[in-house]
Amino acid sequence: MGNYTKQIIADYCVLDTETTGLSAYYDEIIEIGILRVRDNAIVDQYSQLIRPKYEIDAFITELTGITNEMVAGMPYIMEVKDAVLSFIGSDIIVGHNTSFDMRFLNAGFHQKLSNQYMDTMQFARKLYPELKHHRLSDMTEYLGLSNNAHRSIADCISTKELYDAQKALMAEKGLKIEDLWAHGSGHGIDISSIVPATEASKDGFFYDKHVVFTGKLEKMIRKDAMQLVVNLGGVLDNTVTKKTNCLILGNNDYNAILHGEKSSKHKKGKW
Repeated sequence: MGNYTKQIIADYCVLDTETTGLSAYYDEIIEIGILRVRDNAIVDQYSQLIRPKYEIDAFITELTGITNEMVAGMPYIMEVKDAVLSFIGSDIIVGHNTSFDMRFLNAGFHQKLSNQYMDTMQFARKLYPELKHHRLSDMTEYLGLSNNAHRSIADCISTKELYDAQKALMAEKGLKIEDLWAHGSGHGIDISSIVPATEASKDGFFYDKHVVFTGKLEKMIRKDAMQLVVNLGGVLDNTVTKKTNCLILGNNDYNAILHGEKSSKHKKGKW
């Protein structure tokens, strides 16, 4: 899509669409919902049923509650183009699996939206790795948010609440965007800023050991894991040296080992 971004913002538009299927080429939008958010509060909304060229099948009606009778007198997608684009303006668009909605709007409007957009699903995968799935329904149930009902405005409200919850969790943990999407040896994480929260026992495994992280951790955010090591008396390093005592392998490096390969840090490690 080209305009994907990751930011912590207070002013934006939340977007959700309901469609007749999963293909932006073959299927059509049947509802658009948008919330305008300013200073983290909903200040306006746009909601419109859309008349498709072809009939809505029974499965979609059961899923969304939108019937052919409901859309019979509604405008076609091109007839709402100006209103939708005017409502969104130049705002960053926030959604859950946002690229799906953007593809359908681009196809329906016969033009590519120039707005930057964010995806709360991508944040959810980073912040809640303990969950197997990160669909909007999974997140609303897990966090006790407003129930989404496969209707556009309801899903927009759930998405807005989810983004609020994600920002609150990041603030609570002292996380920044670069912490969630850190790569390699912890690029984006200032290891010197991670200090012990408790006095470590000298009998602990990590006490006075030099520790290096590599690869993506499956069950924890790397910064949280680093904090645990420091609390236990460990010393964090960015790269493997002769002083390194422990190399903690993330999922990517472990998978490589299973195929007989080693990461650059693994090759440098002294065992």
